[in-house]
Order: sequence, then structure tokens, then C-alpha cells
Amino acid sequence: MNTPLHTNSDHQNAAFGFALADSSVLAEAKLLVSQPGGADDLQLDIDPQRLMKDGRKVSVIAQPLESPVDRQDANIIYGQELAYVQYAVDLKKDSTISIASIEGVEQPVNLGWSALAEGEYELRISLHMKTPRIAEGALEPEQLAMVKYAQVITVYISLFPAETASLALPSQPVWTRNHHVFDSYGRGGFILADLPRLAKRVEELIGPGNHNLIEQFAEGELSDTLLEEGLMAIAWGVTPWCYSLYSAPDQPSARMLAVDKLGDEPERKGIYHIDPSIQQLSIVPANELAYWPACVQNDWPVIDVAGEGETLHMNLYTQICESVNGLHENPLPSFVLTRSQGKPEAIIPLIDVVIVDEE
Repeated sequence: MNTPLHTNSDHQNAAFGFALADSSVLAEAKLLVSQPGGADDLQLDIDPQRLMKDGRKVSVIAQPLESPVDRQDANIIYGQELAYVQYAVDLKKDSTISIASIEGVEQPVNLGWSALAEGEYELRISLHMKTPRIAEGALEPEQLAMVKYAQVITVYISLFPAETASLALPSQPVWTRNHHVFDSYGRGGFILADLPRLAKRVEELIGPGNHNLIEQFAEGELSDTLLEEGLMAIAWGVTPWCYSLYSAPDQPSARMLAVDKLGDEPERKGIYHIDPSIQQLSIVPANELAYWPACVQNDWPVIDVAGEGETLHMNLYTQICESVNGLHENPLPSFVLTRSQGKPEAIIPLIDVVIVDEE
């Protein structure tokens, strides 16, 4: 069986990638460094310890870089590091790098790095596991199976000039736990809010006491006011799924995100007003808004939103994990937050976000 993979080989984005529904088909895969004449070809194990045989959704990301990514940053972006190996390679004018021996895929998958200069490089392969935050607490047996289904392995392949690997000062990590949240939310979706300010303003608008904000928001006036005043953003009516929320600490760090590695535009674009002084937002499942204001007291994950702009962008990227062994294809959704200067001309909330067709 020869399954063609959806890759971005014809796109200008330097980050190359594809995703598969079952990591086990990559357990025996090789990274091939092919040299002119074939005399110095290299064949490198991608997964020497065969950790991917256990089977998870898997995303393969390959990036040529000017300098290596800090490993702690990679742990935040892609999840806990499972394995790590680094090789010295000498690239010639017509050298190529490809992935071969993928079960169910007959032809090698070329990474498309055709414009690399000759010279000595370091080739780094690391495996990471992204686990939803719900797994940090005690789980029932049936929840353990759900967590395994939600987990994502990332095979991160990077290539950088050898001299940058031995600079005097190592790079310092800039990504923190508050720049990437990976978790599962219910059918309602979630809101992002400065909760102390939001709670104060809600009390001013509808009075103290217990409220069901889901019902209040359905009427429109309250939610419209809070959105216009820059106190919250919403992703409403989201298909129940496990997804990432990213907010890069700065512009250079944002280039490390490869969510658009297939060259696709975001599936959905949300635009919100955000108070310029807000630097951190709590992520609250929408169903919890039925218990206002008690839900404000819970310890919700927070995400940092760097910058001073009054426009918050929330773009949804969805990559499909393709099947090469009969498994159902699955999406890998990521919401990416950025902010820009000036107030938005119009607020465009994300509503009825379909991540996977449930029919």
C-alpha cells in the first residue's frame, strides 16, 4: 500500500511537516541524508528506542534553523521530551534529507530543504509527548484511556550550522507554562478573561448574587458589552476535543511555532478588543459560567498575552492526522493568540467552531 501524505513540499514555509493517526508506523522510520554519489550517505534511526510503537497521534515537524532551539522551550511547545539524539553531518551542494521506511508509505518523504549551503551541520531529532493538563490530577480508569487517546507525540527534527551549537553562552528559555495550554474542554468551548475585572464589571451590570451567565450571554447584551470593553474573548460552541492554546512570548519566539507548516491559512479567525493593560487571561470552560460567580474562585489555567496592542487575534489552525493503517483520521487543532496595535474595526468572535464532524 502506498499512501500519499499531505505535506507542504511546494510551499515556501521553511517548516516542513505532516501528521499521522498512529505513531507506530514511524517506529522503524529512518532519516536519510543522501550525498552526491552516495558514498557518504547516512541512515539515522528516528526512534532508536522504539517509543512510538505504543501508538499515539503523531506530528512530524522539520525546521532548518540558524541556531538550535532551547530544549526547555521545546518542552513547553511540544510537550515532555521522551528521547533526544544529535548527529554531525557534512552537507554538499546536492545533498538531500528525507524520511524513509514509514509503514504503509513506499516512497521516501523529502523534507524539501534544497537551498541549504554546503558545510558542517548538527542534525537534532527529539521526541516529545503532549499530555492534556487534566492528567495532572487523579484520574478514573476510564479517563486514563481518554488521556492516551488525546496525547500527541511530536517528532521534532532540526538542522542548524555546527558553529552555532558551540557558542560560548547557551540560549536561555523564553517559553513558560503560561504560553501553551493543552487541555480538553466541553461542547460550550471557553472564554479568556481577566477574571477579577470581569467579575467586578458583571456585578456592576447585572448586580450581585448567583447568575447563569450562559443564559445571560445567550441574550446578547451582556456578552456584547464585555466584548466591546475588552474584558474577555470567547470561543463558543466548540466541538469537544483536546486542543492547544498558544501565545508566544515575543515575535522571534512565534517563529518557532509550526502550526502553519502545511502552508494553510487558519480555518477560523477571531478578532477581539483587549484592554491594553491586560497581560494574562484565565481560560474558563464555558459550561462553568452557569455557576457565576462561584466559578471565579477556581484555579483556572492562565495564558500570557504579551504586548500592548488593543486587538487580540485568535486563529484556529487544524492539521489532519492521516491514516496509513486503517485508523480514522483525527484533527490536531491549535488556537494561536497574538495581539496588534489599535482597536479592532469589528469584533469577530469564534462561534460554532467545528473541530471534528460528529455526524
